Amino acid sequence: MDTLNEQQRQAVQFDPSAALQVVAGPGTGKTKVLVARVAHLILHYNIPPQNIVVTTFTNKAAMEMKQRLQDLLQNHDVPLNDLIIGTFHSVCLRILMRYGGLIGLTSGWHILDDKEVDKIILETIQQMPDQIRDYATSFKRSINLCRPSKKNGDGWAVHPKIVKREISRLKSMALLPEEYIQQSTHDEALAYCYSTYQSQMNSLNGLDFDDLLMFTFRLLCKHRCLPQIQHVLVDEFQDTNSIQMDLMFLLAKGNHHLSRGITVVGDPDQSIYAFRNALAYNFQQMANKCPLPCSQVILVENYRSSQRILDTSETLINQQQHGRQQRLPLKAQFDCDFPPVYTNFPVSFIQGPSLAKELLYLKALPNLFTYDSFAILVRQRRQIKSIETALIEHRIPYKIVKGHAFWELKEITSMLNLLNCLYSDNNPNAIISALTYPARGLGQTSASKITSLMKEQQMKESMSAMDTLREISTGKHNLGMNSRAKYVITKFISMIQSCRDTFYSTTTKTTALTEIFDTLYKMSDMENEYLSQDGKENRNNKEIDKTSNTDPNLDNPRHKNIQLLKKYFLETKEVEELPNDAKMSVPIDDMKHDSPIVEHIRTFFNSLSLFTADSVSENNGQSSRLKEGAVTISTIHGSKGLEWPVVFIPGCIEGIIPSVFQSDNKEDSDSESSTENDASNDKNPKLPTNADESLDEERRMFFVAQTRAKYLLYLSSVEESNSPMFGGPSRFFTPEVMKTLTDQQMALDSLSNINKLYRAINVRPEKLNQDFSFNTLVKDYSKFVENRRESMIWAGNVLRNMASLDLSRNKLPAPNAISSFTTAAAALKIETNNKKQYAPSYSTTKRTLGEQSLQLSPGRKCAPTNNVRRSPSPQRQFAPCTRAPESPTKKFAPPPQLNNNIGITLSANSTSKLDSSFSRPSPDERVSERVGAQFRRSARRITSTPIQLTETSINSVNNEISIPKTKLEDTTASEILHNPDDLTVDNRPIFSNARTLANAIRNPKSKGKESKKKKVTVKKEPSKKTTFTKTKKSAKKEPAKASSSTNIKLALKKETNNDLSSTKNKKRVQTAGPISNVKREPSSTQVDIFSQLANARKKAKIEKSEIIILDD
Repeated sequence: MDTLNEQQRQAVQFDPSAALQVVAGPGTGKTKVLVARVAHLILHYNIPPQNIVVTTFTNKAAMEMKQRLQDLLQNHDVPLNDLIIGTFHSVCLRILMRYGGLIGLTSGWHILDDKEVDKIILETIQQMPDQIRDYATSFKRSINLCRPSKKNGDGWAVHPKIVKREISRLKSMALLPEEYIQQSTHDEALAYCYSTYQSQMNSLNGLDFDDLLMFTFRLLCKHRCLPQIQHVLVDEFQDTNSIQMDLMFLLAKGNHHLSRGITVVGDPDQSIYAFRNALAYNFQQMANKCPLPCSQVILVENYRSSQRILDTSETLINQQQHGRQQRLPLKAQFDCDFPPVYTNFPVSFIQGPSLAKELLYLKALPNLFTYDSFAILVRQRRQIKSIETALIEHRIPYKIVKGHAFWELKEITSMLNLLNCLYSDNNPNAIISALTYPARGLGQTSASKITSLMKEQQMKESMSAMDTLREISTGKHNLGMNSRAKYVITKFISMIQSCRDTFYSTTTKTTALTEIFDTLYKMSDMENEYLSQDGKENRNNKEIDKTSNTDPNLDNPRHKNIQLLKKYFLETKEVEELPNDAKMSVPIDDMKHDSPIVEHIRTFFNSLSLFTADSVSENNGQSSRLKEGAVTISTIHGSKGLEWPVVFIPGCIEGIIPSVFQSDNKEDSDSESSTENDASNDKNPKLPTNADESLDEERRMFFVAQTRAKYLLYLSSVEESNSPMFGGPSRFFTPEVMKTLTDQQMALDSLSNINKLYRAINVRPEKLNQDFSFNTLVKDYSKFVENRRESMIWAGNVLRNMASLDLSRNKLPAPNAISSFTTAAAALKIETNNKKQYAPSYSTTKRTLGEQSLQLSPGRKCAPTNNVRRSPSPQRQFAPCTRAPESPTKKFAPPPQLNNNIGITLSANSTSKLDSSFSRPSPDERVSERVGAQFRRSARRITSTPIQLTETSINSVNNEISIPKTKLEDTTASEILHNPDDLTVDNRPIFSNARTLANAIRNPKSKGKESKKKKVTVKKEPSKKTTFTKTKKSAKKEPAKASSSTNIKLALKKETNNDLSSTKNKKRVQTAGPISNVKREPSSTQVDIFSQLANARKKAKIEKSEIIILDD
């Protein structure tokens, strides 16, 4: 009691014989109140556990509540196993298993799952007489069972989902088919479907989920089967329907003439299951129907969400003006000053990637969040695809919540069909499915003939499906099947009989069940399919494969799933029986005359859909493989009762929230609305179908989604949509709601806010590694928001390749952060350090030793990487020029060999001479670096990589030039081509693509024949080549200028002054080592670049004009 607040204490200590309503908003501790209430009834009021009934919304909630009770009462001798706790369906199952015979339920009934029910409804529609079908599609109908037909264009057809929903609605009012037909306002088509459907269910001796409630209600109306009950507690009362409310009153009667001792807990603002016939006004209806005065306790202390999140959700739910009981606003126990983030994206395709990047920024906070901390809640499942694609692109693990995924696997359903055939003789769907899979020789044509014969024999002679199959195997019915199909039938019957012989064996129960399961798995050929065949389509050679010595594939996923099913089949626990009561005078249903094996199989099928969805789906092994968990993707309905530290709600637009498909499950129509008002004399309230009620439920759904978040909440919408049915922010974003939202995550706005977030979550940041900085993270997120959340900014750069993202490091430059627009230096795939060097300038002017040994400035800064603003550089210094060589013959360093390491060693020309007094190359040498032999030309695509320009040190002993390992840095084209030591002022701008400029400063490694002529080639686009040429004659006349021809800048000036107009009669100069092979390139089909410059100058008739090089 000490841990409860004042309102919770009042609810726990309330009179146990009265009726109490506990209105518990999200996160107010309703489960804690229920657990404390039960413990208080047992310990303080001495009510035995077997006299208390507790119903929950899910089996998971029931198990959690039972575990809490065990922890709370561990020091008291209380037999909690006698407590009747579970969902309404599970409690009714236990009642019917014991007392079902009192209302005519035959021995051995079992529950049919949704797949079997859907097949029966589909067959009912297919066999519908034309007269009934015409009525269903006419305007005379009183209930609409049709939807537009995809096959008939504008036509309408009876839809199975609508038929199933309408039958469920009739059962929620406890109406049998014959009772519904007697009503004057009944619909003929629905009456036919309901009666035919129920007849099929009776022939299979099966019940659906609605039958559990309906038959229990009819049973308790006639017999007081549980007279000892003193108190009934109902969780999530707002999501119960009318028949569940009536069951609550019937259970609470006990042995009294009035219902007494009732406690319901729920929140009317969280009623979101109208499609299951849940009543939004259950609390008001309970007060009207209860024979006792109803008291009410309202819980407003919220222990889940921050106050900023509650401010938004409370403002939202207060928009509902009618039909809502006003209460005090929820109060949070903490506030981290971070309001929900709202983003309105211009187009839909940006939404998913942007939210994924927001998630990564939060995940980067050390020791704060795992991927399990995030949830993405959607209104419709069609939204999941785009979210899933974005998470995959950003390398974010995720899981999609879908409870029955395991039981929908093909191998699981096939094995369940075999077990069903073993248990029941009259299940034609299961028999046909077991005969046709795995494929053993009985095709669909033969299966259709067998199905028709089974139905015919059932109608004429009431013969079971298995008996009909036995007659086919003996040859009594000639269906024109081949010998292979007959063999399959004979083998199938033999397998079933062999397993049934084990029912009454003297072995232990576990041994018998194991033998039965293994026999079905092996004799059905499923074992051979998954272990030997491995799912391949080579079943015609099965006999050969069986005799082969190949080892079975035990790692086959389907085989592993079968083993998991086997484990669950063997470990299925018996359904807890109701406590015996000596006052019970009526006879109970004796269903224990069968063998324990049969009872076990029956229990397995009855508990299959009631108890397994929560447990098996979580043990599929996916979570264990993900060390940091996985982001949860769920619908809003599936998130009910759950919570996460961070929640994203995308798609808050008109058409989704609120949904234009909100009536899909109710199928609103004028005729139906009027029918529901006149359909029966039932006093139970009907489900509202007007637009206002649908809109209110959509608002409540949005409210539920927002209150799943504990610390941070993201909302997003799209301004424009591809569909005319969607688009524009939701109408729920009123000005009042918008005042509670912000446009960016304030938790990442500053270091102080990050500290607040850590304190709110009560987590201390671990010691940061030297490669991570909170300041950098704040700056990156700020740039990310400034760039409209389109690109991931990490370590100050735009990150294109998400695979290279390391969330633990943000100080170093992000790898592969080069955009599609880059510098010429980025095209050579060489790293550079902070110090830059330039191509040496060769001149006939002699320089001093000091000039020749000039070192680069240590403070030199290079051009920054892309997407970063450039800052002015300090004074530049360059490699010195040396004296011209004695020999007129030009000699250059050969191209270096490819080295994948960052440090690169280049060999100098063996014929060149080095002056030992210098640390710089001699003027006879030209160091040409070429790294990245994988550089390939493409007609449509140009790849680019960074250049490396570093200081070099020359070893005079082996004539090697070594370049140290440096950090990545880009260099601009102007810094490569312009030499500031040249006193000639040249302000000509150069515009060219990065590839051309990169190739202009390197010597490609040739592969052709050796050429006697020297040439320098500037490679352009694959389809265009521009060459710098010089004849031998011109080289002899101007030796000084020829010696410096490797300087691209000087070459441009010289060729411009000479006004060369064409390259047809020019010989291209080759620059290569003495041993290198030179590839002869075809002559250019266009005028070379120097001729273009000359022609441009002549055409302009301006002697000193600016010349722009354009390269496309």
